[in-house]
Amino acid sequence: MILIKILALFNFSFGLFHLFFWKLLNWKAQLKELTAVNRAVVQTLNICLTFMFFLVAYIFYFSATEVKTTGIGNILLFGMGIFWFIRALLQLYLFEMKEKIHKVLLFLFFIGAVIHVSSIFIL
Repeated sequence: MILIKILALFNFSFGLFHLFFWKLLNWKAQLKELTAVNRAVVQTLNICLTFMFFLVAYIFYFSATEVKTTGIGNILLFGMGIFWFIRALLQLYLFEMKEKIHKVLLFLFFIGAVIHVSSIFIL
């Protein structure tokens, strides 16, 4: 169950990371360049994604046994693995990989995908 709790921390950390996007990405200035609708979409998606990271982290941490031992728990682990795999692919496709942070994030996304899926098969 420790691996599931580590995954809780992994997802919680990305939730925290997303909370700081306004400051880290200078959204106060950068989002002004977008239309009102696109500005709203970006912020709405970020807030909803942040909530989902925290929700998954909560489920993984406080229901680790159920996540590991039930079909629905394994589906959630597999689904999150697919999520992180897609996120890794999008990192390669949408981001210039010239900056070190983009390479670090790619590595974390890939590791997240592997650990989520492999945790289904590890005792």
